[in-house]
Amino acid sequence: MAYQARRRETHTGRSQSTSPGGSNPSPTCSVDRSSTDPAWAALRGAPASRPGWRHLQPGRGSAMAASSPLPAAQDLPTLRAKLQGLLRFLRQALSIANAHTVDFYTESVWAQLVDVPPETVLEVLRATTAEDRTSEARPPAEAEGGAGITGFSKIFCETSQKLVSVEAFALAAKYYSIQNLGICTPFEQLLVALRGNKEEKTGDNVKPDEFMNLKKSHEVQAMSELISSVADYCGIKQDCLMVGLHTCGDLAPNTLRIFTSNSEIKGVCSVGCCYHLLSEEFENPHKECTQEKWGFPMCHYLKEERWSCGRNARMSACLALERVAVGQGLPTESLFYRAVLQDIIKDCYGITKCDRYVGKIYSKSSSFLDYVRKSLKKLGLDESKLPEKMIMDYYEKYKTRMNELEAFNMLKVVLAPCIETLILLDRLCYLKEQEDIAWSALVKLFDPVKSPRCYAVIALKQQQ
Repeated sequence: MAYQARRRETHTGRSQSTSPGGSNPSPTCSVDRSSTDPAWAALRGAPASRPGWRHLQPGRGSAMAASSPLPAAQDLPTLRAKLQGLLRFLRQALSIANAHTVDFYTESVWAQLVDVPPETVLEVLRATTAEDRTSEARPPAEAEGGAGITGFSKIFCETSQKLVSVEAFALAAKYYSIQNLGICTPFEQLLVALRGNKEEKTGDNVKPDEFMNLKKSHEVQAMSELISSVADYCGIKQDCLMVGLHTCGDLAPNTLRIFTSNSEIKGVCSVGCCYHLLSEEFENPHKECTQEKWGFPMCHYLKEERWSCGRNARMSACLALERVAVGQGLPTESLFYRAVLQDIIKDCYGITKCDRYVGKIYSKSSSFLDYVRKSLKKLGLDESKLPEKMIMDYYEKYKTRMNELEAFNMLKVVLAPCIETLILLDRLCYLKEQEDIAWSALVKLFDPVKSPRCYAVIALKQQQ
């Protein structure tokens, strides 16, 4: 969600439903979107008065008005070293994230990628996700100089490339998450630096309206507190800040590009979402395309590497590990139904790829049989050719292997933070490469259980 706010102007808001899970694909309100370019919005000073919102009070000066230095942030060479270590891990682990659960049985995904019993995977990962993920992770065989870990042969078989050590996999995934790489600036530390010796404001921040759910209320309060402090710190008067709350797909990287290309924009705070909707420059290298600007990668290093994640891996990056860790589990049965349906479609109709989607039929189905009947009808396939017994035979065939699908999805959940780290590091490195950026960092802005896409990319330009 991008905001455009100007002083003394009238604003309108609207409410939309949010999607379940951790991807945050739907903004819940918008404020006076630009009529000329909906892909960006600048926060000029603060929003004007309207029911349910209060002013963000900017400073009166035109120069940097702070009395405290901003928290130290890691430089570009250090971040590139972190990227190098992360890529070494993902080069082998990304095949797990890119496997589609729809094809789990038709393509024998478990046998191809994992050489460990599903019971072992579930036992280890449940214990891992139950631990405090903010604790420091230091896997064995760490490379000298902090460049990452080197013992990948203990995680994946050198011959088959299959996963052979769940413990080492979980430890490496934890090591390469944002929190454990030491690349995240604490929110409270940033606020203290921005405020300097000033007392915290309690009445001037945005107050949530009754139309906001708890998740959005949490996000807006944290974001408004930050932006108010940034505006005061920079002495914003006529210039503007750029703010994006859950900017979908390419909107997040385009927000950063607009910030770097427009001298009037003095700061940016961008929280992205919907990574699966990012455009990737090197995803289809043999496909002719006239597109000039891509959502990923942005930084020079990943462009030189011609790195590509793949759509399924980007989709995996939207999974919410923290929610799973507190008991908000994955919809295993619905995924199981869809995977078995795919095998039925392949065997009985000879279709391996279909350009139509089943959608949310599971929630409307009373049983597996009902699910299959409704799905075939939606796909335009003749359901009458499949007797009830044949359908249920497929269910019985795979029922005992449901734990494979559950275990595999847990592997994807544990790996998800690493892919999100890659995407966010790419954006941060892009900002570090710009000459006029005085300070930039990643900040954990929200509670990840309430709002899984919780990291903000923040940057301030040098003041004249």
